[in-house]
Amino acid sequence: MQTVETSPIISERGFVSTVHILKSGEMIYSLQDFLKIESRFSWVDKKYLVGKILELQKKTDDRRRSFLVIYEDGNQIREYVNMDQTFQPLPFY
Repeated sequence: MQTVETSPIISERGFVSTVHILKSGEMIYSLQDFLKIESRFSWVDKKYLVGKILELQKKTDDRRRSFLVIYEDGNQIREYVNMDQTFQPLPFY
């Protein structure tokens, strides 16, 4: 019987998180919590968001994380690329 040597799977994509920040400064990280307030972010183009996530995945290094931070106040979207795992976005842009 022949043995096959396998190598570990190397991810070609980095980890990207989306964070929604309410006018009050509260940060929404989970899908469950986001679904409760989704209508407050109806101005966000979902196709644009998906495109940005895919773009950031390519730019994000192993063991790092990138963030798309979406602010309710001012309808702003900020990108933070290759941040440390402990990074916390500011509650106000």
